Amino acid sequence: MEFFEIPIKDLPLYSYDYDSDYPAEGKALKDAIASADALLFVTPEYNRALGTALAQQSLRGVLSFCDSPQMNAPEAYVRFKPDVFTDDGEVVDEHTERFLRDFMEEFRDHVVRVLTVLPRKS
Repeated sequence: MEFFEIPIKDLPLYSYDYDSDYPAEGKALKDAIASADALLFVTPEYNRALGTALAQQSLRGVLSFCDSPQMNAPEAYVRFKPDVFTDDGEVVDEHTERFLRDFMEEFRDHVVRVLTVLPRKS
């Protein structure tokens, strides 16, 4: 698998005024999404102790409305702990590393299944 980040930090707030002519950041986002076989959302959840459970629930509702295929299991909730990650993001906890590796294998298998049933349109 090959991953690339699709940054969203420069996106303007949505306005229907943009529907006829998206700003450059919106066009770049749409192009990046169109070029990907799948999307893996990674998001922090601040001021909660549930490891992104509420953020994931909200995102699943939006994706369901868009009729987007979703990998419903396994789910990944990763809580930050200083002894699990280095300052540059490397996973140093063996249990967490194995969990994330297994999750990514499941994600790969899910993408293959979806693309087998729903091939990309040319």
